[in-house]
Amino acid sequence: MIGKRWKTGLGGVWALLCAVVLVESANAGPWLDPGDTGLRHDLQLLADTGVIGTPVTVWPLSWGDIATQIAGSGDVPDAAAAALNRVRSRLRSEGLLEGLQLGAAASLGSEARLVRDFEDLPRQKGEIAAQLEWTGERTALRLVAQYVTDPDDDREWRADGSYAGLALGNWMLAAAMTDRWWGPGWQGSMILSNNARPIPAFTIDRNSTAPFESKWLRWIGHWDFTTLWGFLESDRAVPDARFFGMRFTARPTRWLEVGLSRTAMWCGRGRPCGFGTFTDLLAGKDNAGDNVAAEDEPGNQLGGYDIRLTGAGLGIPLALYTQRIGEDEQDLRPALFLTLAGMETWGRWERLGDYRVYLEVADTLCGGNITGGGMADCAYDHSIYATGIRYRGRAIGHSLDNDAKVWTLGSILNRDSGGSWQLSLAAGELNRKGSPSSTNTVAAVKTRYRSASLVHRRRLGFGELQGAIGYEGFDNRISGKTDDEWRISLGWQHRL
Repeated sequence: MIGKRWKTGLGGVWALLCAVVLVESANAGPWLDPGDTGLRHDLQLLADTGVIGTPVTVWPLSWGDIATQIAGSGDVPDAAAAALNRVRSRLRSEGLLEGLQLGAAASLGSEARLVRDFEDLPRQKGEIAAQLEWTGERTALRLVAQYVTDPDDDREWRADGSYAGLALGNWMLAAAMTDRWWGPGWQGSMILSNNARPIPAFTIDRNSTAPFESKWLRWIGHWDFTTLWGFLESDRAVPDARFFGMRFTARPTRWLEVGLSRTAMWCGRGRPCGFGTFTDLLAGKDNAGDNVAAEDEPGNQLGGYDIRLTGAGLGIPLALYTQRIGEDEQDLRPALFLTLAGMETWGRWERLGDYRVYLEVADTLCGGNITGGGMADCAYDHSIYATGIRYRGRAIGHSLDNDAKVWTLGSILNRDSGGSWQLSLAAGELNRKGSPSSTNTVAAVKTRYRSASLVHRRRLGFGELQGAIGYEGFDNRISGKTDDEWRISLGWQHRL
């Protein structure tokens, strides 16, 4: 049985971590993790102006792929020149550096932000970490030891951010505990985000996103593919369940990026874990009483698409994007969609730097589609896997959890003089149609939500500083109680 073979869980991941680093002999350059909003803004600007072809709606990104493309860039549009210089500077400081590097990080603050976005803010009141990173010709290793105070999940010692990877041709095979972000949204992703702590997993990622050489397939443009096989925690309704995910992303032109994503939770103690169960899952045979017996139901899965369309072809600094993820399946197609949509514009202020402004709305009510009603108590939940599509107390998809609708207005400014600023304002309703919930991680009952956040990053000689101040307000619509919380944090990280 597959479940018994992979029973090692986290121990199996660390076994591969130890084994793979012994193989040394294609560059296995390090990954670029999600979490730095200013850097993402610069990379998106380079993509929108045609300087790079790399799909940028799937994270982590390969530093090697980006380095190859910007090394070959000659004349670039004036709108992208400053962004290109910042990315090149970042690459020189912490990119493809072979050999051993050491690092350290620390943060201190009040309560952590409940609703998270792309920016990697501290998860706990106090955190301290040491890091060892080594990059060879075909292998890459990063080991992180982190201690946190007053953890939500009672795990004071963590290895989040660790990985060991081996490059085989144009593919990176790895054992990893790294954050991922799938989709074009800035405030959240409906299917996989950095809201929950990273899931320990075996992963396969494409190193270079270069187009196919075949004339029949070259029209797809730069493309990426990633898949992961993860291990969920034991303290859940179905202990030791597995988490499977895969995503294909393509940029046929510089004004269009398309992503197809699918994740599934299956197996676990007391559930079928054989190869036949997994193939049923892949084939969509997971509707109990319809195409599979209830006792053989393989698991719970999400699937859907996202599109980002820019006005780059018309010279207009405007992009429209959407992500639609089905919580159910009907006739082998996703159904009961969770919907995210947004628009963004960008430009340059000569005396300040490059800016981006976005307006984004997320509706996590199944079939809500932003404008209408839908099915409550559905998204990220399941009758058998009662803990839901969550990991260590947080939703694996959007940080709003289910039955929410929230609008977010955000802005990003990357200064030519150094540093980046991010400001966001959000308002909406959490758990707006569901009954009192024991699984919703942000609101047990219908709650009015509002927030404001200001984040600043600056790179200095002794490392990078991140300061954040924010406000979150929760108005309980049942009891009438209001909970207003101010949050502040200061973080530092440095690589030697």
